[in-house]
Amino acid sequence: MRDPALRPESPRETGSMGRTPRLTRLPGLTASLVALSLSGCFSDKSPATVVPGPVYYPTSTAGLETAGAAVTKDLENGDTLVLDAAPVKKSMQGREVRMLAYNGSIPGPILRVKQGSEVIIRLRNHTGFPTTLHAHGIRMDYRFDGASNFSQVPIADGDSFTYHLKFPDAGLYWYHAHEREDWSQEMGLYGNFLVIPSDPAYWRPVDREQILMLDDFFLDTATHTAPFRLGETDHTMMGRFGNVFLLNGDTTFNLTVKRNEVVRFYATNSSNTRVFNVGFADSGMAVRKIKITGTDNGQYEYFDMAASAVVAPGERKIFEAWFDKAGTFYLTHHMLKAFGYPDSMAILGRVTVLADTVESSLGKTFLAEDSSLQTLHGLDSLRGYFDPKVPIAKEILLTGKMGKMSVMPGMKVSAAQGEPISTEAKGIEWRDHMAAMNAVSTTENMEWIIRDVNTGLENHAISWNFTRGEKVKIRIRNDSASAHPMPHPIHFHGQRFLIVAVNGIPNLNKAWKDTYLVGMKETVDILLDASNPGGWMAHCHIAEHSEDMMMFHFRVD
Repeated sequence: MRDPALRPESPRETGSMGRTPRLTRLPGLTASLVALSLSGCFSDKSPATVVPGPVYYPTSTAGLETAGAAVTKDLENGDTLVLDAAPVKKSMQGREVRMLAYNGSIPGPILRVKQGSEVIIRLRNHTGFPTTLHAHGIRMDYRFDGASNFSQVPIADGDSFTYHLKFPDAGLYWYHAHEREDWSQEMGLYGNFLVIPSDPAYWRPVDREQILMLDDFFLDTATHTAPFRLGETDHTMMGRFGNVFLLNGDTTFNLTVKRNEVVRFYATNSSNTRVFNVGFADSGMAVRKIKITGTDNGQYEYFDMAASAVVAPGERKIFEAWFDKAGTFYLTHHMLKAFGYPDSMAILGRVTVLADTVESSLGKTFLAEDSSLQTLHGLDSLRGYFDPKVPIAKEILLTGKMGKMSVMPGMKVSAAQGEPISTEAKGIEWRDHMAAMNAVSTTENMEWIIRDVNTGLENHAISWNFTRGEKVKIRIRNDSASAHPMPHPIHFHGQRFLIVAVNGIPNLNKAWKDTYLVGMKETVDILLDASNPGGWMAHCHIAEHSEDMMMFHFRVD
Protein backbone atom coordinates (compact mmCIF):
# COMPACT_ATOMS: atom_id res chain seq x y z
CA MET A 1 0.00 0.00 0.00
CA ARG A 2 1.31 3.43 -0.90
CA ASP A 3 2.41 5.51 2.07
CA PRO A 4 -0.04 8.44 2.27
CA ALA A 5 2.76 10.67 3.52
CA LEU A 6 4.32 10.46 0.07
CA ARG A 7 1.25 11.72 -1.75
CA PRO A 8 0.34 15.28 -2.64
CA GLU A 9 -2.19 16.83 -0.30
CA SER A 10 -5.04 16.96 -2.80
CA PRO A 11 -6.74 14.10 -4.68
CA ARG A 12 -4.73 14.81 -7.83
CA GLU A 13 -1.47 12.96 -8.45
CA THR A 14 1.09 13.33 -11.20
CA GLY A 15 3.03 10.10 -10.94
CA SER A 16 3.04 6.60 -9.52
CA MET A 17 5.19 4.82 -7.01
CA GLY A 18 5.25 1.24 -5.88
CA ARG A 19 6.54 -0.27 -2.67
CA THR A 20 10.15 0.08 -3.76
CA PRO A 21 11.26 3.46 -5.15
CA ARG A 22 12.02 3.20 -8.84
CA LEU A 23 13.45 5.44 -11.51
CA THR A 24 11.29 6.20 -14.52
CA ARG A 25 12.03 7.70 -17.89
CA LEU A 26 9.70 8.44 -20.78
CA PRO A 27 10.95 7.17 -24.13
CA GLY A 28 11.71 10.03 -26.50
CA LEU A 29 8.69 9.43 -28.74
CA THR A 30 6.29 9.14 -25.81
CA ALA A 31 7.72 12.25 -24.20
CA SER A 32 7.31 14.21 -27.41
CA LEU A 33 3.70 13.10 -27.79
CA VAL A 34 2.97 14.04 -24.18
CA ALA A 35 4.54 17.45 -24.71
CA LEU A 36 2.50 18.07 -27.82
CA SER A 37 -0.71 17.00 -26.13
CA LEU A 38 -0.05 19.46 -23.29
CA SER A 39 0.94 22.32 -25.55
CA GLY A 40 -2.40 24.06 -25.21
CA CYS A 41 -1.96 24.19 -21.43
CA PHE A 42 1.73 25.05 -21.14
CA SER A 43 2.78 26.88 -24.30
CA ASP A 44 2.71 30.66 -24.53
CA LYS A 45 0.71 30.18 -27.72
CA SER A 46 -2.96 29.29 -27.81
CA PRO A 47 -3.87 25.81 -29.13
CA ALA A 48 -5.00 27.32 -32.41
CA THR A 49 -1.55 28.76 -33.15
CA VAL A 50 0.61 25.81 -32.06
CA VAL A 51 2.72 24.46 -34.90
CA PRO A 52 4.37 21.03 -35.10
CA GLY A 53 7.76 20.78 -33.44
CA PRO A 54 9.25 21.01 -29.96
CA VAL A 55 7.09 22.53 -27.23
CA TYR A 56 8.77 24.73 -24.66
CA TYR A 57 8.24 25.93 -21.14
CA PRO A 58 6.66 29.42 -21.07
CA THR A 59 8.93 32.46 -21.23
CA SER A 60 6.38 35.29 -21.03
CA THR A 61 6.68 37.74 -18.13
CA ALA A 62 3.20 39.24 -18.57
CA GLY A 63 1.38 39.74 -15.26
CA LEU A 64 4.21 38.39 -13.08
CA GLU A 65 5.45 39.96 -9.85
CA THR A 66 9.08 41.08 -9.66
CA ALA A 67 11.37 38.74 -7.70
CA GLY A 68 12.78 40.08 -4.44
CA ALA A 69 15.93 39.36 -2.45
CA ALA A 70 16.17 36.44 -0.04
CA VAL A 71 15.28 37.06 3.60
CA THR A 72 16.61 35.13 6.58
CA LYS A 73 14.15 33.16 8.70
CA ASP A 74 15.03 31.59 12.04
CA LEU A 75 13.05 28.39 12.60
CA GLU A 76 12.72 26.82 16.03
CA ASN A 77 12.07 23.15 16.74
CA GLY A 78 8.53 22.32 15.63
CA ASP A 79 8.02 25.47 13.55
CA THR A 80 6.10 25.33 10.26
CA LEU A 81 7.04 27.35 7.19
CA VAL A 82 4.95 27.66 4.03
CA LEU A 83 6.94 27.87 0.79
CA ASP A 84 5.12 28.98 -2.35
CA ALA A 85 6.83 28.07 -5.62
CA ALA A 86 5.61 30.33 -8.43
CA PRO A 87 6.74 32.20 -11.58
CA VAL A 88 8.25 35.67 -11.20
CA LYS A 89 9.96 38.17 -13.44
CA LYS A 90 13.43 39.57 -12.96
CA SER A 91 15.48 42.27 -14.64
CA MET A 92 18.86 41.04 -15.81
CA GLN A 93 21.30 43.16 -17.81
CA GLY A 94 18.46 45.34 -19.06
CA ARG A 95 16.26 42.42 -20.06
CA GLU A 96 13.15 41.13 -18.33
CA VAL A 97 13.22 37.36 -17.82
CA ARG A 98 10.74 34.82 -16.54
CA MET A 99 12.03 32.79 -13.60
CA LEU A 100 10.70 30.79 -10.63
CA ALA A 101 10.92 31.69 -6.95
CA TYR A 102 10.20 30.39 -3.47
CA ASN A 103 8.12 32.95 -1.57
CA GLY A 104 8.81 35.51 -4.26
CA SER A 105 12.60 35.64 -3.88
CA ILE A 106 15.62 34.24 -5.74
CA PRO A 107 17.20 32.49 -3.93
CA GLY A 108 14.42 31.38 -1.60
CA PRO A 109 14.50 32.28 2.11
CA ILE A 110 17.70 31.52 4.03
CA LEU A 111 16.43 29.10 6.68
CA ARG A 112 18.45 29.05 9.92
CA VAL A 113 17.71 26.02 12.09
CA LYS A 114 19.37 24.58 15.15
CA GLN A 115 21.22 21.28 15.04
CA GLY A 116 18.98 18.48 16.32
CA SER A 117 15.74 20.32 15.58
CA GLU A 118 12.84 19.29 13.35
CA VAL A 119 10.86 21.73 11.24
CA ILE A 120 7.88 21.39 8.93
CA ILE A 121 7.89 22.89 5.45
CA ARG A 122 4.70 22.95 3.44
CA LEU A 123 5.44 23.44 -0.25
CA ARG A 124 2.60 24.86 -2.35
CA ASN A 125 3.07 24.46 -6.07
CA HIS A 126 1.97 27.31 -8.35
CA THR A 127 4.60 26.78 -11.06
CA GLY A 128 2.22 25.32 -13.65
CA PHE A 129 4.18 22.05 -13.66
CA PRO A 130 4.93 19.17 -11.28
CA THR A 131 7.62 19.81 -8.67
CA THR A 132 9.20 18.49 -5.47
CA LEU A 133 11.61 19.86 -2.86
CA HIS A 134 14.88 18.10 -2.06
CA ALA A 135 16.71 19.04 1.16
CA HIS A 136 20.21 18.46 -0.23
CA GLY A 137 22.64 16.87 2.24
CA ILE A 138 20.17 16.54 5.12
CA ARG A 139 19.99 13.07 6.68
CA MET A 140 16.20 13.18 6.94
CA ASP A 141 13.43 10.60 6.81
CA TYR A 142 13.58 9.20 3.26
CA ARG A 143 9.87 9.83 2.74
CA PHE A 144 10.64 13.55 2.64
CA ASP A 145 13.69 13.35 0.38
CA GLY A 146 11.79 14.84 -2.57
CA ALA A 147 13.37 12.62 -5.24
CA SER A 148 10.70 12.82 -7.94
CA ASN A 149 9.07 9.49 -8.88
CA PHE A 150 11.59 7.82 -6.61
CA SER A 151 10.79 8.59 -2.99
CA GLN A 152 7.94 10.98 -3.71
CA VAL A 153 5.09 11.39 -6.17
CA PRO A 154 5.61 14.80 -7.84
CA ILE A 155 3.36 17.59 -6.57
CA ALA A 156 0.93 18.66 -9.28
CA ASP A 157 0.33 22.31 -10.01
CA GLY A 158 -2.13 23.65 -7.42
CA ASP A 159 -1.30 20.90 -4.91
CA SER A 160 0.92 20.96 -1.83
CA PHE A 161 3.09 18.60 0.17
CA THR A 162 4.31 18.77 3.77
CA TYR A 163 7.95 17.90 4.49
CA HIS A 164 9.08 16.95 8.02
CA LEU A 165 12.82 17.62 8.14
CA LYS A 166 15.24 16.71 10.93
CA PHE A 167 18.69 18.31 11.09
CA PRO A 168 21.16 16.00 12.87
CA ASP A 169 24.31 17.69 11.52
CA ALA A 170 25.72 21.20 11.69
CA GLY A 171 26.76 22.82 8.43
CA LEU A 172 25.54 24.41 5.23
CA TYR A 173 22.81 22.70 3.22
CA TRP A 174 20.40 23.74 0.52
CA TYR A 175 17.00 22.97 -0.93
CA HIS A 176 15.98 22.84 -4.57
CA ALA A 177 13.42 21.32 -6.90
CA HIS A 178 14.08 17.74 -8.01
CA GLU A 179 11.66 17.50 -10.95
CA ARG A 180 13.05 18.60 -14.34
CA GLU A 181 15.96 19.94 -12.38
CA ASP A 182 17.67 21.27 -15.50
CA TRP A 183 14.81 23.77 -15.94
CA SER A 184 13.52 24.40 -12.42
CA GLN A 185 16.92 24.94 -10.81
CA GLU A 186 18.09 27.18 -13.65
CA MET A 187 14.91 29.22 -13.20
CA GLY A 188 15.67 29.92 -9.52
CA LEU A 189 14.07 27.24 -7.33
CA TYR A 190 16.79 26.95 -4.70
CA GLY A 191 17.69 28.27 -1.24
CA ASN A 192 19.91 27.58 1.80
CA PHE A 193 19.61 25.85 5.15
CA LEU A 194 22.16 27.05 7.68
CA VAL A 195 22.27 24.58 10.57
CA ILE A 196 23.56 26.23 13.75
CA PRO A 197 25.86 23.88 15.75
CA SER A 198 24.71 22.79 19.20
CA ASP A 199 28.32 23.35 20.33
CA PRO A 200 28.91 27.13 20.40
CA ALA A 201 32.65 26.54 19.92
CA TYR A 202 32.15 24.44 16.76
CA TRP A 203 33.25 27.27 14.45
CA ARG A 204 36.05 29.75 15.07
CA PRO A 205 34.92 33.21 16.19
CA VAL A 206 34.35 35.71 13.36
CA ASP A 207 33.03 39.26 13.14
CA ARG A 208 30.18 38.38 10.79
CA GLU A 209 28.80 35.72 8.45
CA GLN A 210 27.66 35.94 4.83
CA ILE A 211 25.78 33.54 2.54
CA LEU A 212 27.02 33.21 -1.06
CA MET A 213 24.72 31.39 -3.51
CA LEU A 214 26.76 30.90 -6.69
CA ASP A 215 24.92 30.48 -9.98
CA ASP A 216 24.88 31.37 -13.65
CA PHE A 217 21.98 32.04 -16.01
CA PHE A 218 21.66 31.82 -19.77
CA LEU A 219 20.17 34.93 -21.37
CA ASP A 220 18.79 34.10 -24.80
CA THR A 221 18.80 36.90 -27.36
CA ALA A 222 15.43 35.88 -28.78
CA THR A 223 13.33 35.04 -25.73
CA HIS A 224 15.47 36.50 -22.89
CA THR A 225 14.73 33.36 -20.84
CA ALA A 226 16.39 30.51 -22.72
CA PRO A 227 13.98 27.98 -24.25
CA PHE A 228 13.64 24.66 -22.44
CA ARG A 229 11.85 21.77 -24.14
CA LEU A 230 8.97 20.18 -22.30
CA GLY A 231 9.52 16.63 -23.49
CA GLU A 232 13.30 16.46 -23.73
CA THR A 233 16.38 17.81 -21.97
CA ASP A 234 19.09 19.35 -24.12
CA HIS A 235 22.70 20.45 -23.45
CA THR A 236 23.23 16.96 -22.04
CA MET A 237 26.83 16.58 -23.18
CA MET A 238 28.40 19.16 -20.86
CA GLY A 239 25.38 20.62 -19.10
CA ARG A 240 23.94 24.09 -19.69
CA PHE A 241 26.38 26.91 -18.98
CA GLY A 242 25.01 30.36 -18.28
CA ASN A 243 26.36 33.53 -19.86
CA VAL A 244 25.59 35.72 -16.83
CA PHE A 245 27.07 35.17 -13.35
CA LEU A 246 24.62 35.42 -10.44
CA LEU A 247 25.48 35.84 -6.79
CA ASN A 248 22.58 35.51 -4.35
CA GLY A 249 20.27 35.71 -7.34
CA ASP A 250 21.61 39.01 -8.66
CA THR A 251 24.21 40.21 -11.15
CA THR A 252 25.73 42.55 -8.55
CA PHE A 253 27.02 41.82 -5.05
CA ASN A 254 28.21 44.50 -2.65
CA LEU A 255 29.25 44.04 0.96
CA THR A 256 30.49 46.76 3.31
CA VAL A 257 32.70 45.82 6.27
CA LYS A 258 34.97 47.60 8.73
CA ARG A 259 38.73 47.35 8.51
CA ASN A 260 40.19 44.19 10.10
CA GLU A 261 36.89 42.32 10.06
CA VAL A 262 37.10 38.53 9.67
CA VAL A 263 34.08 37.29 7.73
CA ARG A 264 32.89 33.70 7.38
CA PHE A 265 31.41 32.96 3.95
CA TYR A 266 29.03 30.07 3.29
CA ALA A 267 29.21 29.27 -0.44
CA THR A 268 26.80 26.98 -2.32
CA ASN A 269 26.99 26.16 -6.03
CA SER A 270 23.45 26.00 -7.40
CA SER A 271 24.40 26.14 -11.09
CA ASN A 272 23.46 23.41 -13.54
CA THR A 273 27.02 22.51 -14.52
CA ARG A 274 29.53 25.32 -13.91
CA VAL A 275 32.30 24.76 -11.37
CA PHE A 276 33.22 27.91 -9.44
CA ASN A 277 36.68 28.73 -8.09
CA VAL A 278 36.04 31.58 -5.64
CA GLY A 279 38.43 33.80 -3.75
CA PHE A 280 39.35 37.43 -3.13
CA ALA A 281 41.68 39.96 -4.73
CA ASP A 282 42.66 43.43 -3.57
CA SER A 283 42.25 46.64 -5.58
CA GLY A 284 45.34 45.76 -7.62
CA MET A 285 43.90 42.27 -8.35
CA ALA A 286 46.53 40.60 -6.19
CA VAL A 287 45.13 37.36 -4.76
CA ARG A 288 44.34 37.42 -1.04
CA LYS A 289 44.41 34.11 0.81
CA ILE A 290 41.32 32.67 2.43
CA LYS A 291 41.06 30.10 5.22
CA ILE A 292 38.92 27.08 4.20
CA THR A 293 37.27 25.69 7.33
CA GLY A 294 34.36 23.54 6.18
CA THR A 295 32.50 21.84 3.38
CA ASP A 296 29.18 20.05 2.79
CA ASN A 297 28.40 18.55 6.18
CA GLY A 298 30.56 20.62 8.50
CA GLN A 299 34.17 21.35 9.32
CA TYR A 300 37.45 19.96 8.04
CA GLU A 301 39.89 18.28 10.42
CA TYR A 302 42.42 21.00 9.61
CA PHE A 303 41.86 24.55 8.39
CA ASP A 304 43.80 25.33 5.22
CA MET A 305 45.05 28.63 3.84
CA ALA A 306 44.39 28.74 0.10
CA ALA A 307 44.21 31.12 -2.83
CA SER A 308 40.66 30.04 -3.64
CA ALA A 309 37.96 27.42 -3.03
CA VAL A 310 36.69 25.12 -5.78
CA VAL A 311 32.92 24.58 -5.46
CA ALA A 312 31.26 22.05 -7.79
CA PRO A 313 27.52 21.92 -8.57
CA GLY A 314 25.68 20.78 -5.43
CA GLU A 315 28.78 21.24 -3.26
CA ARG A 316 29.36 23.76 -0.47
CA LYS A 317 32.51 25.38 0.89
CA ILE A 318 32.87 27.41 4.08
CA PHE A 319 35.79 29.81 4.29
CA GLU A 320 36.94 32.95 6.08
CA ALA A 321 38.50 36.14 4.76
CA TRP A 322 40.34 38.94 6.56
CA PHE A 323 39.90 42.48 5.24
CA ASP A 324 42.91 44.15 6.76
CA LYS A 325 43.00 47.45 4.90
CA ALA A 326 40.53 50.09 3.77
CA GLY A 327 39.52 50.15 0.12
CA THR A 328 37.94 47.74 -2.35
CA PHE A 329 38.31 43.97 -2.44
CA TYR A 330 36.91 41.84 -5.25
CA LEU A 331 35.13 38.52 -4.94
CA THR A 332 36.49 36.55 -7.89
CA HIS A 333 35.95 33.41 -9.94
CA HIS A 334 39.36 32.19 -11.12
CA MET A 335 39.15 30.08 -14.27
CA LEU A 336 42.38 28.14 -14.63
CA LYS A 337 44.10 27.38 -17.91
CA ALA A 338 42.32 24.50 -19.68
CA PHE A 339 41.26 23.38 -23.15
CA GLY A 340 43.11 26.14 -24.96
CA TYR A 341 41.84 28.97 -22.74
CA PRO A 342 44.30 31.03 -20.66
CA ASP A 343 43.94 31.84 -17.00
CA SER A 344 41.25 34.46 -16.45
CA MET A 345 39.45 36.00 -13.52
CA ALA A 346 35.82 37.13 -13.41
CA ILE A 347 34.62 39.61 -10.80
CA LEU A 348 31.53 38.31 -8.99
CA GLY A 349 31.19 41.11 -6.45
CA ARG A 350 32.83 43.85 -4.39
CA VAL A 351 33.63 44.31 -0.72
CA THR A 352 34.07 47.88 0.46
CA VAL A 353 36.28 48.11 3.54
CA LEU A 354 35.75 51.21 5.65
CA ALA A 355 38.56 53.07 7.40
CA ASP A 356 36.96 52.43 10.80
CA THR A 357 38.34 49.30 12.42
CA VAL A 358 36.75 46.59 14.54
CA GLU A 359 37.85 45.95 18.10
CA SER A 360 37.78 42.14 18.02
CA SER A 361 41.42 41.70 16.85
CA LEU A 362 40.52 38.36 15.25
CA GLY A 363 42.69 39.20 12.26
CA LYS A 364 45.92 39.05 14.26
CA THR A 365 46.07 35.26 14.02
CA PHE A 366 44.25 34.86 10.71
CA LEU A 367 47.32 34.10 8.58
CA ALA A 368 48.69 31.54 11.03
CA GLU A 369 48.56 27.98 9.74
CA ASP A 370 46.12 25.79 11.64
CA SER A 371 47.72 22.81 13.36
CA SER A 372 44.87 21.59 15.54
CA LEU A 373 42.80 18.53 14.76
CA GLN A 374 39.07 19.21 14.87
CA THR A 375 36.75 16.63 16.40
CA LEU A 376 34.60 15.17 13.63
CA HIS A 377 31.66 13.21 15.00
CA GLY A 378 32.26 9.48 14.61
CA LEU A 379 35.59 9.83 12.82
CA ASP A 380 37.89 8.21 15.37
CA SER A 381 35.95 4.94 15.25
CA LEU A 382 36.34 4.86 11.44
CA ARG A 383 40.07 5.34 11.07
CA GLY A 384 40.64 1.61 10.68
CA TYR A 385 38.69 1.70 7.40
CA PHE A 386 41.22 4.10 5.91
CA ASP A 387 43.83 1.34 5.75
CA PRO A 388 44.48 0.46 2.07
CA LYS A 389 44.27 -3.22 3.07
CA VAL A 390 40.54 -2.82 3.74
CA PRO A 391 38.93 -4.12 0.53
CA ILE A 392 36.73 -2.08 -1.80
CA ALA A 393 33.12 -3.27 -1.38
CA LYS A 394 31.62 -1.55 -4.42
CA GLU A 395 33.09 0.00 -7.55
CA ILE A 396 31.40 2.21 -10.12
CA LEU A 397 32.58 3.64 -13.43
CA LEU A 398 31.44 7.03 -14.73
CA THR A 399 31.27 6.96 -18.51
CA GLY A 400 29.18 8.04 -21.48
CA LYS A 401 28.08 7.16 -25.00
CA MET A 402 27.38 9.63 -27.77
CA GLY A 403 25.03 9.10 -30.69
CA LYS A 404 24.85 11.01 -33.95
CA MET A 405 24.44 14.78 -33.55
CA SER A 406 23.54 17.24 -36.27
CA VAL A 407 25.06 20.68 -35.87
CA MET A 408 23.25 23.62 -37.44
CA PRO A 409 24.99 25.17 -40.50
CA GLY A 410 27.35 27.98 -39.62
CA MET A 411 27.91 26.79 -36.06
CA LYS A 412 31.55 26.21 -35.17
CA VAL A 413 32.47 23.04 -33.32
CA SER A 414 35.65 23.15 -31.26
CA ALA A 415 37.51 19.94 -30.56
CA ALA A 416 38.63 19.40 -26.98
CA GLN A 417 42.30 20.25 -26.67
CA GLY A 418 44.36 18.13 -24.33
CA GLU A 419 45.84 19.91 -21.33
CA PRO A 420 47.90 18.63 -18.41
CA ILE A 421 45.49 17.94 -15.57
CA SER A 422 46.51 19.62 -12.35
CA THR A 423 45.27 18.42 -8.97
CA GLU A 424 43.30 21.63 -8.54
CA ALA A 425 41.82 21.85 -12.03
CA LYS A 426 40.79 18.17 -12.39
CA GLY A 427 40.19 18.79 -16.09
CA ILE A 428 37.39 21.20 -15.20
CA GLU A 429 35.59 22.85 -18.09
CA TRP A 430 35.28 26.39 -16.80
CA ARG A 431 33.38 27.37 -19.95
CA ASP A 432 31.32 25.68 -22.65
CA HIS A 433 34.19 25.17 -25.07
CA MET A 434 32.07 22.96 -27.38
CA ALA A 435 28.96 25.14 -27.46
CA ALA A 436 27.58 23.95 -30.80
CA MET A 437 27.85 20.26 -29.98
CA ASN A 438 26.58 20.82 -26.48
CA ALA A 439 23.51 22.71 -27.72
CA VAL A 440 22.36 19.86 -29.97
CA SER A 441 23.06 17.10 -27.44
CA THR A 442 19.89 15.66 -25.87
CA THR A 443 18.74 12.73 -23.78
CA GLU A 444 18.23 10.89 -27.09
CA ASN A 445 21.73 11.22 -28.57
CA MET A 446 23.88 11.42 -25.41
CA GLU A 447 23.83 8.74 -22.73
CA TRP A 448 25.59 9.29 -19.42
CA ILE A 449 26.24 6.13 -17.44
CA ILE A 450 27.09 4.99 -13.94
CA ARG A 451 28.15 1.35 -14.25
CA ASP A 452 28.51 -1.16 -11.43
CA VAL A 453 31.90 -2.68 -12.28
CA ASN A 454 31.17 -5.96 -10.49
CA THR A 455 27.76 -6.69 -12.05
CA GLY A 456 27.84 -4.67 -15.27
CA LEU A 457 24.49 -3.11 -14.38
CA GLU A 458 23.98 0.53 -15.32
CA ASN A 459 22.06 3.49 -13.89
CA HIS A 460 18.55 2.61 -12.72
CA ALA A 461 19.29 -1.12 -13.01
CA ILE A 462 21.74 -0.79 -10.10
CA SER A 463 20.21 -1.52 -6.69
CA TRP A 464 22.54 -1.82 -3.74
CA ASN A 465 21.44 -2.96 -0.28
CA PHE A 466 23.20 -2.04 2.95
CA THR A 467 22.57 -2.70 6.62
CA ARG A 468 21.98 0.34 8.80
CA GLY A 469 25.28 1.34 10.42
CA GLU A 470 27.36 -0.37 7.74
CA LYS A 471 30.51 1.44 6.57
CA VAL A 472 30.94 0.84 2.85
CA LYS A 473 34.16 1.47 0.97
CA ILE A 474 33.26 2.53 -2.56
CA ARG A 475 35.62 3.21 -5.47
CA ILE A 476 34.45 5.74 -8.07
CA ARG A 477 36.44 5.76 -11.30
CA ASN A 478 36.02 8.36 -14.01
CA ASP A 479 36.45 6.85 -17.47
CA SER A 480 38.93 9.00 -19.38
CA ALA A 481 37.99 7.13 -22.56
CA SER A 482 34.27 7.97 -22.44
CA ALA A 483 32.53 9.81 -25.28
CA HIS A 484 33.21 13.17 -23.60
CA PRO A 485 35.60 12.86 -20.64
CA MET A 486 34.75 15.41 -17.97
CA PRO A 487 34.43 15.74 -14.18
CA HIS A 488 31.21 14.61 -12.49
CA PRO A 489 29.96 15.86 -9.08
CA ILE A 490 28.54 12.71 -7.49
CA HIS A 491 25.89 13.22 -4.80
CA PHE A 492 24.53 10.61 -2.37
CA HIS A 493 21.08 11.35 -0.96
CA GLY A 494 20.39 10.96 2.74
CA GLN A 495 23.87 9.81 3.79
CA ARG A 496 27.32 11.24 4.32
CA PHE A 497 30.76 10.00 3.33
CA LEU A 498 34.48 10.62 3.79
CA ILE A 499 37.10 10.87 1.05
CA VAL A 500 39.60 8.11 1.84
CA ALA A 501 42.00 8.45 -1.11
CA VAL A 502 42.30 10.12 -4.51
CA ASN A 503 44.31 8.29 -7.20
CA GLY A 504 45.69 6.05 -4.46
CA ILE A 505 46.99 8.97 -2.38
CA PRO A 506 45.49 9.01 1.15
CA ASN A 507 43.38 12.04 2.02
CA LEU A 508 44.90 13.63 5.13
CA ASN A 509 42.26 16.32 5.73
CA LYS A 510 38.87 14.72 6.02
CA ALA A 511 35.41 16.18 6.30
CA TRP A 512 31.91 14.76 6.05
CA LYS A 513 30.57 15.24 2.53
CA ASP A 514 27.55 14.38 0.42
CA THR A 515 28.85 15.64 -2.96
CA TYR A 516 32.30 15.24 -4.52
CA LEU A 517 33.67 16.31 -7.90
CA VAL A 518 35.31 13.24 -9.43
CA GLY A 519 37.95 14.65 -11.78
CA MET A 520 38.36 13.69 -15.41
CA LYS A 521 41.12 11.16 -14.70
CA GLU A 522 40.43 10.52 -11.03
CA THR A 523 39.82 7.37 -9.06
CA VAL A 524 38.29 8.25 -5.72
CA ASP A 525 37.77 5.95 -2.72
CA ILE A 526 35.03 7.02 -0.33
CA LEU A 527 33.71 5.58 2.92
CA LEU A 528 29.92 5.76 2.94
CA ASP A 529 28.33 5.98 6.36
CA ALA A 530 25.13 4.04 5.65
CA SER A 531 23.41 5.26 8.80
CA ASN A 532 20.08 6.55 7.51
CA PRO A 533 17.43 3.90 6.67
CA GLY A 534 15.27 4.04 3.56
CA GLY A 535 15.43 4.01 -0.21
CA TRP A 536 17.82 6.52 -1.71
CA MET A 537 19.44 7.62 -4.92
CA ALA A 538 22.94 8.68 -5.95
CA HIS A 539 23.55 10.69 -9.09
CA CYS A 540 25.68 13.17 -10.97
CA HIS A 541 24.67 16.69 -9.89
CA ILE A 542 25.11 18.22 -13.32
CA ALA A 543 21.38 18.78 -13.81
CA GLU A 544 21.35 17.68 -17.45
CA HIS A 545 23.27 14.49 -16.61
CA SER A 546 20.82 13.67 -13.83
CA GLU A 547 17.93 14.17 -16.26
CA ASP A 548 19.81 11.85 -18.63
CA MET A 549 19.46 9.15 -15.94
CA MET A 550 23.03 9.21 -14.64
CA MET A 551 21.82 7.84 -11.31
CA PHE A 552 21.25 4.64 -9.35
CA HIS A 553 19.36 3.31 -6.36
CA PHE A 554 20.53 2.01 -3.00
CA ARG A 555 18.71 0.97 0.13
CA VAL A 556 19.66 1.03 3.82
CA ASP A 557 17.69 -1.38 6.05
